[in-house]
Amino acid sequence: MSIAHIMIKKASPDEYRSVSTSLNALFGVERALADPGNHIITVEFEDHLVNVNQLRKTVQASGIQVLSDWKEPF
Repeated sequence: MSIAHIMIKKASPDEYRSVSTSLNALFGVERALADPGNHIITVEFEDHLVNVNQLRKTVQASGIQVLSDWKEPF
């Protein structure tokens, strides 16, 4: 299991809910949690099933600008 922290541009509460739902629907994602106060989405995922680029594209498809991301071993 890996963890990705995706820093995003400020988003509305509806956008945070929408992107969390979209990320949680991806095969291989265990849990996606949005932290509106810090503008970070933390995603726990199986890196052999989904990768950081796919997570990033899902966030962008939700209309949210990605500022940066990083991955760390769990």
